[in-house]
This record gives sequence, C-alpha cells and structure tokens, in this order.
Amino acid sequence: MTVSTDESALSDFATPVNRKSPMPAWAQVHRDLKTLIDQAAGIGEQLPTEMEMAAIYGISRITIRQALAALAQDGYVERRQGTGTFVIDRPQLVQHDFGLMTPWRDRFRAAGEDAVSIHLQDRPAEHEPAELTLELEPSERELKRLHLKRLHLVNGRPIGITDSWAVGRTAVLLEGLTLVEGSLSKTMKTFGVEGTEAHHFLEVRTVSQSEAVLLQTSEDGNLFVDWSITRSDGELIETSRTVWLGSRVRFHYATSS
Repeated sequence: MTVSTDESALSDFATPVNRKSPMPAWAQVHRDLKTLIDQAAGIGEQLPTEMEMAAIYGISRITIRQALAALAQDGYVERRQGTGTFVIDRPQLVQHDFGLMTPWRDRFRAAGEDAVSIHLQDRPAEHEPAELTLELEPSERELKRLHLKRLHLVNGRPIGITDSWAVGRTAVLLEGLTLVEGSLSKTMKTFGVEGTEAHHFLEVRTVSQSEAVLLQTSEDGNLFVDWSITRSDGELIETSRTVWLGSRVRFHYATSS
C-alpha cells in the first residue's frame, strides 16, 4: 500500500535531526527521505515543500535543499522548477554475480548494457591497507607494489571503485602503462600472467568522502567491500579492494542440491 508523502505523513515518519551526530544534518534528512521513498512512496508522488520539511526537521531550507539535491543525484526524485519535488522511477539495481571471478563488464555488455572501467591515472598512489597485508606471508609484504585505481560505470552511472596493488613482477610489467579497458586482469593476460587462485573477504561499511565524490553519491550510503588476494600458481600477483555502492548494486548467487 502506498503511503502519502504529504506533510502530516512525513511528520509521523521523520526522525529528528541529531545535532550531536557526526553525520551532517542534510545527510540525516537525505537518509530519512530515502527510507520513506523506498518503503512507502509511489512514483509520481510529490514531496512536501522545502518550507514544510524545514519545519518538520527543525532545520534551514538551505539544508533541506542540500538533502533534496543529493536525492535527485541518486535518482530518487526530480525537482521541477516552480512545481516541487516528485518521486521518480529509479533505474534498476545492477546485479553482480556473487562468484566475483566472472568478468562483469563482458556480461553486462552481452546484455546490451554500457559497462566500462576507467583507469584513474591522475590519482595519487595509495598504500596497501593492513586488511590485505595481514593476510600475506612476511616475504610477500616486501615485494614491489604498484597502485592502480579504476572507476566502474554501468550506463554512465558510477557503481564501484577498485584499488589494486600489482605485486612483484606484475608491478614491474605494468608500471607506466594504461590498463586495457580499465581491467588489470586483461592487461596482465597480454603478458601471459593470469590468476589461478583468488581469495575474497566481504564486509559492509559507509561511503568515505573521497568515494562519495567519485561515486556521485552522499556520504551516508553503504558499500559492499570486497578485499581480494590473487595468485598465479602460488605466486602473489595482485591484492585489491573493490567497493560497490549498495544503492546501485545487488549480488546474486545460486546453489544446487
């Protein structure tokens, strides 16, 4: 059943802004409105005015405007000049194979989607996180590292970011190169290097400030984080951290008996 998003309904639903929270007021309102739209609002419904929402949340119209701008950027609402803010039909979530070894770009392209990875070569190098190095052998931690960063998009919408650390001989081979189609695995294959074993560790966390900029989203969003360690016949060749935006990606896996 659809619940109206008029002022009275929103008053019952709204969680007061917590001024002691580290989350900015606009992000708290953004989170509340996303929940309302996800759970109860129908396509085409009009949200209360900025003035009404400012009164409901006890904050300024400028802060409300910031929250609505973030909602529009996420594809939840459309802001019409002189008319108001309306709930729109959001793009479907991108479905990712939980197997994680399947070349996701190729699969989406086969389905007629525009899937690309952009090699962000102008970004400063980052150190390999402890979450990865703690899983390695002491001798592997001493090998040369090369940091590579890619932004993943489907139909022009950012869905994820991968930070990889090419290790040892792969770091030497790839230094100064632009990745083939933004893919580390495809680039390594041109040198005859291919991963034969990969271990993945999954967790969930919120979006960081720098990630929010690249993913064009707000800082209150959730991420699926995939830490991975890849070896080729026992030789460490890559470690990586991939973050997938929870509001745009869902995972699929199948079981059989």
